[in-house]
Amino acid sequence: MKLHTLELKSSSNKEIKISGYASVFGQADYHNDIISPGAFADSIVKHYQGFTIKLLWQHDHAKPIGVIKNLKEDHKGLLVEASINKDVSQADEIVSLIRQGAIDSFSIGFNIEKSKMNEAGQREILKADLWEVSLVTFPANRDSKIYQIHSRPQEWENVSQLLSIKSKTIFKL
Repeated sequence: MKLHTLELKSSSNKEIKISGYASVFGQADYHNDIISPGAFADSIVKHYQGFTIKLLWQHDHAKPIGVIKNLKEDHKGLLVEASINKDVSQADEIVSLIRQGAIDSFSIGFNIEKSKMNEAGQREILKADLWEVSLVTFPANRDSKIYQIHSRPQEWENVSQLLSIKSKTIFKL
């Protein structure tokens, strides 16, 4: 089992950048769904053509908290880089919860466009229309984790002390 440590890097005063996996391929989630590699390819193209995937708080469409900067599929899953808008009233609370480890996960909202049932009775999602990525308390896919938070340099010391204690138990793959 490989351990991941949350990293802290500098950013602007208007945003907090986060990154991690919004979805992990080939793994049954709590709904018994498995996302296949390539399932988000069309959604990623649409995102870069102007149909932006939204960044939400706890899947609440009334609570956008920032923007998705980058999306890509790699060998593991759907990698996302996003910015939390510090002018949003909940931003400081959300960032504090991420640093504490109380919020450490992503989740996705999508429509299934193509799927099949496998021999184990699991739904394999072959093509999905992704419309949002959320920061959540309880993800459907246990490995959809936030792995990086970028913040102001003066915050480095306190967060690094906290993370040196918590990272061994919180951020596992």
